[in-house]
Amino acid sequence: MIFDHRLILLATPRQIGVLDWRPGYMHWLGEFSASPEGLAAFQQVVAGHARLPALLVADTVDEDYRSEILPHVRGHARSELLARKLRQVFRNARFTGAWRQARETTGRRDDRYLLAALTDDDWLIPWLSILEHEHVPLSGIVPLALACQYLLVRLRVQEPHTLLAYRLNNRLRLSYYHNGLLRFSRLVSTDTPTQTPSNGADEIAKTQIYLTGQRILPREARLHVLLLDSSGQLDTAQAALNADPAFNARLIGLPRLARALHIPADFLAATPEIAPLAAIAGEGLPFNLAPPPLLQGFTEFRWRRGLNLAAGIVATSGLALTAGYWLDAQDLRNQVQQLQTATQRADARHTAIVRNFPTLATRPEQLGLTLALATRLDRAPLDVQALLMPLGQVLAAHPEVVVKALTLQDTTAGLAEITLDARLAEFDGNYRAAMLRIDSLVDRLAATRGVAAVERVASPVNIAPSATLTGRTTGDAAPGDTRFTLKLQVRTS
Repeated sequence: MIFDHRLILLATPRQIGVLDWRPGYMHWLGEFSASPEGLAAFQQVVAGHARLPALLVADTVDEDYRSEILPHVRGHARSELLARKLRQVFRNARFTGAWRQARETTGRRDDRYLLAALTDDDWLIPWLSILEHEHVPLSGIVPLALACQYLLVRLRVQEPHTLLAYRLNNRLRLSYYHNGLLRFSRLVSTDTPTQTPSNGADEIAKTQIYLTGQRILPREARLHVLLLDSSGQLDTAQAALNADPAFNARLIGLPRLARALHIPADFLAATPEIAPLAAIAGEGLPFNLAPPPLLQGFTEFRWRRGLNLAAGIVATSGLALTAGYWLDAQDLRNQVQQLQTATQRADARHTAIVRNFPTLATRPEQLGLTLALATRLDRAPLDVQALLMPLGQVLAAHPEVVVKALTLQDTTAGLAEITLDARLAEFDGNYRAAMLRIDSLVDRLAATRGVAAVERVASPVNIAPSATLTGRTTGDAAPGDTRFTLKLQVRTS
């Protein structure tokens, strides 16, 4: 609603009034007669506001209202039911509408509808032709009685049976509302005298009798009558109505109406026509008398405005994100500059400190190697005899093992690695017996005190599950075929 801006038109067979409205602002653009000069002036005003949607409020004696109770259906079935009922009730009327007001609480729980129509629309065609020619999106056509319903809402009228007697443009409109919803309305024709003090009360009494006869108003109900007339000609009707116990009449003054509508009282006094227009402006329409072809432009207008609004939101969001990223980038850039400045200052201080260092005879890398060598030299030398003693004892118990090579390496603190490369002295080609002799050596070394682990690096036969079987089954066997390699982890302390 904050972006809502529209024209509210009050159309009668004699003239049309134009209100430029948006939330918190309204401007009366004037009234234009149905003469050629008035139509031309109206077209000029509309051309200046062609981009605004328009709501047309019709005030005419050629209108009809029917209350109907129809089966409760939904969707397409409801649309077909209402279209058929409108054609049946109003024949060939072009401007018709149906309003589902309530649902019955008993029986089949049918729906209660108010059907309305403009029975004569010839006087409306020139105004609509101008709107169509100027491409003004028409949002709807509603009767004045519906606009007056929102007027009662602004006045906070809560009586269940209310009759609004509204004198506008020297004509008297009588509208009946049940629980705030429009049920019936009639406009007293201009040839009926309304100037005498008693005539207004007589017309209200006739309307009460008609409503009771049509069972629209319960017989025992007391009718609450609101008298609204800026000229004051209905003031004398209050006493006549209150003398009858069937009525409870009170006057609605312009100051109270101005406060309810939040508009200046002098503005309302100068243009009393704006009261119902200001009341319905910005409100939803429970029913619309305009046929769908006339509303096509407004449908396109809403889609266009929705797309523009969505594009504006996306653009605003993009700008906000861009601004956020730009600020974040600026902050990161400032941080980088601060770090670069701090690094440059630290480098300058380091350069100044290094400049004052004494001259070194050697480079720092050579000093690091010297320190590492000194650390290794500080360690206690390996006791080779103590490390080889367990191995010598085991080999003495296995004289068939001939040592080919023996390597000792200091690996880590507390451990030394001995690599034993050996073979069997005699070999008759029995690899099973050879492997048993080697296994016996390995088991004995693993059980020797001071040996942390024994690993078989190579053996005459590769016993790994994934190994491929190779070798020969014929020919002479040589002792070199029994060569094997063991790695021992020996504790140095």
